[in-house]
Amino acid sequence: MPQAVAVRPIAFVTGASAGTGREIALSLGLSGYDVALVARRTAEMEAVAETIRQDGGEALVLTADVRDATALEGALDAFLAWSGGKVNVVVNAAGYTGPLSPPIGQFSIDEFDSTIATNLRAPFIVLSRLLPIMRAAGSGRIVNIGGNHGMRGRAGRSSYSASKWGLRGLTRSAALEAGPDGVTVNYIAPGPIAVPRMKANWRALAEQRGLSEEDALKAYVADMGIPLNRPSEMEDIVAMVLYLVGEGGRNVTGQELVIDGGATL
Repeated sequence: MPQAVAVRPIAFVTGASAGTGREIALSLGLSGYDVALVARRTAEMEAVAETIRQDGGEALVLTADVRDATALEGALDAFLAWSGGKVNVVVNAAGYTGPLSPPIGQFSIDEFDSTIATNLRAPFIVLSRLLPIMRAAGSGRIVNIGGNHGMRGRAGRSSYSASKWGLRGLTRSAALEAGPDGVTVNYIAPGPIAVPRMKANWRALAEQRGLSEEDALKAYVADMGIPLNRPSEMEDIVAMVLYLVGEGGRNVTGQELVIDGGATL
């Protein structure tokens, strides 16, 4: 296993095989970081890793289900061996929506536990291993990817809302603990993002209502109460991550940065 190049900063990104997590890992790699990618889908991560390597960086693919604490700990062990015990940036981007639509009492405890394990316990495990390293080094940037349903309750999304609300508390506590050692910890709360899964939902809405896809998207945006009249794109989230881990974010910590076109106003 080749080690990360010592002169480049090192990033650890979960949820790196698809969606926003993939784009974050790729953007960090193309911005001068060596990147460790963690997710369940190996082939998808290998494609990102190869792009980073072709750009002159190093990348490590770690196949693990973050819901499995033992597997995640193993991935962290492998990462630290690869990085020489160093880490500069951590992005907890792995996420699980949990049960969609059923109210409390109509979905299982196992489904609730799976959501909590992905969205809250996994970031806690990652921070438990990597935050002390950053504190000892006197610097580091941590970004936790939450969601705007973690800023408010939402009927039918109780497990997701609870998990992301808890991630806000973890973020703030970690920021207070690590701030004196030069480490920033922040929370990004996206709203609806135009990822393939969401685009499929909009196409289904168009068919259901007999609308064009453009009109279905307008109806969705209106239903969600988004003043800017557009869903977020993945690059909106990536741009905020790059800001927080860059020089512009050096004095920003413990903050909850909402990227949802104003839906939570």
